[in-house]
Amino acid sequence: MSEYMNEKKNEKKSLIQSLGQASIPAVNQYLQLANVQQLDVTALLTELSIDEVLLADHDKTITGEKFQQLIAGLISLSNDQLFGLHTAQFVQPGSYSVLGFIVMNCETLGEAIAKIQPFEKLVGDMGTTTLTDDGDFFKIGWRCIFPDKLVRRHMIDNCLSSWLTFARYLTNNKGKAEKVLLTRSAPDLAQYNEYQAVFNCSVLFEQKSNEIIFNKSLLSLPLSTGNKQLLPTLEQHANSIINNLSQDNNIVAMTKKLVLLELSNTKINQQRIAEKLNISAKTLQRRLKANNTHFKALVDEVRLTKAKSLLTTNLDNAEAISSLLGFAEPRSFYRWFHKQTQQTPGEYRKSVIQ
Repeated sequence: MSEYMNEKKNEKKSLIQSLGQASIPAVNQYLQLANVQQLDVTALLTELSIDEVLLADHDKTITGEKFQQLIAGLISLSNDQLFGLHTAQFVQPGSYSVLGFIVMNCETLGEAIAKIQPFEKLVGDMGTTTLTDDGDFFKIGWRCIFPDKLVRRHMIDNCLSSWLTFARYLTNNKGKAEKVLLTRSAPDLAQYNEYQAVFNCSVLFEQKSNEIIFNKSLLSLPLSTGNKQLLPTLEQHANSIINNLSQDNNIVAMTKKLVLLELSNTKINQQRIAEKLNISAKTLQRRLKANNTHFKALVDEVRLTKAKSLLTTNLDNAEAISSLLGFAEPRSFYRWFHKQTQQTPGEYRKSVIQ
């Protein structure tokens, strides 16, 4: 099978996966750079239903799908080909939600790094962190789950450059990395120099993983802001937030599964879904709202994922597919799909299987 077909196969799998959640502080880091670059983001935020009230509440989250769309929109609006890399200048403890303050109050850089994996869900679950002991060196890596390759590159740049910028802040500029590995293709000379300036170390491209490599001796560096007495309280609060997030994400996941089973119905009933969850429709509505979504949005999300999957893997015509998705007539399916994707079903099918 060709490399192109393998890539398309992986993209199909990604469509089915949930892209998790992103915290509002993580969102605001990108929007701060957009503000400095004087980008007009009003239409983009309106389209994604992200308002000032939501952006002011640092305990809230948005869906990973929405975060991916936001970053893609910001990249499109900006002339900055290293937009993600340049967001690192705005990193601060609050950028990592409660995790940032937990890290600040550790005694050493090594202890701070060890807190990333248990509490990274506070920032979001758009990817996973890896910590590797490699002899005299220590590696911190991040794997982004977002399927959009351009967005993924910018997010990886953001994640790794923000980590290093924050580490330098915590250690009074002593937390210097040995080198940074990036899977992206090698950039031109100007961009290469910019990477080195931001990371302040050797940067290698076209690598197998995205990692920062430290000399292990740096793990014992004391942090300038540490207050060990605050840690238990902060960690207790962090665990409470994670438990609440898990409950909310669970209700969203269960609702999606039940909606998927009912897709062929011309009218998916919220009351019936709530009954299957053993809760009232109002409780379901309230819990979905707490996770910054609502029933219709989830139905559209599940239906769109299924529609894309069917159009990509099923040879049936769009009329048959529209019936499987619960539309009374093909015209309704065409209008809905075009509204969601700015493509007709036929155009989408052609774009992914050509």
